[in-house]
Amino acid sequence: MDRVQNIRLRAVDLDDHPFIVASQADFEALKESLAVVGLLNPPWLRAKGDGRWQVVAGLKRLRAAVSLGWESVPAASLPADTPDRRCLLISLHDNAFSRRFTLSEQVFWAGKLSCYFPVSKIAEDFLPLLGLPPSLKFLQRLLSAGTLEDPWHLLLAQERLALTAAARLALWQASDRAAALPYFQTLPLSQSKQEELLDWLELLARREGASVAEILSRPELAAFLEDHAKNSQEKAENIRCRLKAWVFPRLVAAQAAFDQGLARLGLKQHPRLRLSPPPAFEGPDFHLEIRFRDAQELQNLLQHLLHLAKEKDFSELTSP
Repeated sequence: MDRVQNIRLRAVDLDDHPFIVASQADFEALKESLAVVGLLNPPWLRAKGDGRWQVVAGLKRLRAAVSLGWESVPAASLPADTPDRRCLLISLHDNAFSRRFTLSEQVFWAGKLSCYFPVSKIAEDFLPLLGLPPSLKFLQRLLSAGTLEDPWHLLLAQERLALTAAARLALWQASDRAAALPYFQTLPLSQSKQEELLDWLELLARREGASVAEILSRPELAAFLEDHAKNSQEKAENIRCRLKAWVFPRLVAAQAAFDQGLARLGLKQHPRLRLSPPPAFEGPDFHLEIRFRDAQELQNLLQHLLHLAKEKDFSELTSP
């Protein structure tokens, strides 16, 4: 059994923690707990052979103790020859049942565990400890995300990059990822919007025989991204619309013509009537939504629709 002993905090190298993802989270609540009831769960330290100690588990507890002015803490001490594999498992189990792992931490742990265990064991035994399903596909996404450059890891830590998008980006050329980085750093993109952006960029690159970097460096997109008069949401929508127009030019043109027809008929922003085209303008069926409060309003709306149906613009709008 590993020995618990009092370790002087100035002998602990708080910058040496290869089995822990350093967190910038506020630990005021932890400091308050230490001040009131003391240290309930000792940290784990491994001897470095020079009278100093490496942190295996409990980095936040140690930093909180330093912040409180403590000179020493009780810690589980490991000899210098303790294998990295054992240290890694100690750190994993120390954290697994006390909190939720962030996506960035899950990526970190998957990469660390892959150095010592086969993927089948990681997926089956360790992913559940990380709060994840025991799926080889999920593990592969984590491992792929782990190969990304540091700025992408920061986006993962900030929960601004979805795992599915990160795994796809790992397959891109480094130059393409570098071109995409400012867009992900600047724009507020949900997971679905990230997937959409990647889909469209990959499709355009294949269709035009160009690189993703070449597409993203086009002046139109750069101008939208650098437009200081627009907020981030507006920038994202402008860039999305421009990409959609490049990917689906006929669909976008058809939608624009349909919107113009609605405007001519007074239906573009009608508060009670909404006319929609067939999905992707394919198929014969249009969709009409009517909102009304009572029978009289319904009669009035139906009469208005009958009048519109006789208009030439309405016939052109709903023609195949």
